[in-house]
Amino acid sequence: MILNNTPISASLSDILYELRNQLLANDIHLLKDIKDTSDNIMVTCPYHKNGQERRPSAGIQKETGMFHCFTCGEVHTLQEVISFCFGHGDDVVGVWGWNWILKNFLTVSVEERKDVSLDYSRDPVRVVKPSVSEEELDKYRVYHPYMWKRKMTPEVVELFDIGFDSQTQSITFPVRDQDGRCLFVARRSVKTKFFNYPKNVEKPVYGLYEYTCTRDQVYKDVCMLRAPASMLDWCNEVIICESMIDAITCWVYGKLAVALNGLGSETQIQQLKAMPCRKFILATDNDEYGKKARVRLRKVLRGKIITEYIFPDGKKDINDLSKEEFDNLKEVFC
Repeated sequence: MILNNTPISASLSDILYELRNQLLANDIHLLKDIKDTSDNIMVTCPYHKNGQERRPSAGIQKETGMFHCFTCGEVHTLQEVISFCFGHGDDVVGVWGWNWILKNFLTVSVEERKDVSLDYSRDPVRVVKPSVSEEELDKYRVYHPYMWKRKMTPEVVELFDIGFDSQTQSITFPVRDQDGRCLFVARRSVKTKFFNYPKNVEKPVYGLYEYTCTRDQVYKDVCMLRAPASMLDWCNEVIICESMIDAITCWVYGKLAVALNGLGSETQIQQLKAMPCRKFILATDNDEYGKKARVRLRKVLRGKIITEYIFPDGKKDINDLSKEEFDNLKEVFC
């Protein structure tokens, strides 16, 4: 059975019978009648008559797990029903119930799928020496007021290892490959709008490593019942920006994002295609070049759900937006 895009190692009837057994073990007398039909499983409704009706009046769809009582009209997900039965009626989205399902029926294939999806590099293993040592990066690990001016937070600064180079008076952005090795350091002057990249370097997708680490941690937290399963949907949606600062602003505003540091090279396209997320939101700059990049990305990113943000008039990029403006961005399917 598939719930929340997660394989569950049991049928719906198995889940319901185990639920009833555990309820009885806790002296909770609900779901006393469970009857299997062709498309639904009929159960005595726990929501009316204190769950003590004489015959089943509620159906649960085998395919989706959606609960609907034909007598009282209650409609809920399976996890919400489980939360309610165990006395967690205030859990309106069923987090407690979902954790109960994962604890009792999480199939091993979830772990296998997680490993495969995160291992999105199919190239042979190559030993590559980092271009920038930890000793050098450690010199830059200080805060600078410019970071807060550009809407960064200490948490995001820590995640992306953003720093400050006093010699060049610039904010430093370590650019890492998908394994975390620092390939080079990009710099943004705190006095001008000038961005500096080392000469003759191929730019990978910025934020790919940080996204992978975050997604990996989310899967671990969900499997260990430290986070709700809804977090899986959160990490399966990624915004594509032009600049690093725009991508970082998305993280500050609560959305995962990567940056192209340009309009998208062939190498970056292949990296994007290989990312294990289901959906991309295009948010390149609101200018001629940014719009051309969106057209190209829509054509080449086959196999993903593609949408794009429509910027308000006068707003060039994500970093121009307040949190409220960002939350209210219009998102359209391409």
